[in-house]
Amino acid sequence: MSAINAPEENYSSAGGISNSHPIDKKHPLSESNPDLERILAQLSETILKAYLTVTSITGSSPTFEPVLYARQVVAGSNYYVKMRVFQQGFPGGNSGRGGDAGDDDAEYIHVKIFDQPWTSTLELTGISVNMKLQDPFEYNMPALPQ
Repeated sequence: MSAINAPEENYSSAGGISNSHPIDKKHPLSESNPDLERILAQLSETILKAYLTVTSITGSSPTFEPVLYARQVVAGSNYYVKMRVFQQGFPGGNSGRGGDAGDDDAEYIHVKIFDQPWTSTLELTGISVNMKLQDPFEYNMPALPQ
């Protein structure tokens, strides 16, 4: 299976995937990629529903914080986004899932988003759950459940 690895790797071939870009206080998404910021806002409910469906979690209101992204130019763009999961509704806040800042046990998801602005196409096309910070993106990410 192909993977999108460390930021230092270069994916410069046609259809290749860009280097990974961090999203943090030094590299806010609003400055590094305002289009992706808009896309994530538009798809926030879709991402939440997909996560809850795949994990079968109930009684929680998770939130997601993007921490890393890569882009693949196709007939539009595929965005691969690593998002940290923060669980609400469990005793003790993130107890059992999500973890504290810097915690190796923190939970992440990877989402794949297809954007084709000239046809007004924007869709969540894949999601991987129970990921860790060090896990690379999967090029062939699992499709969304039907």
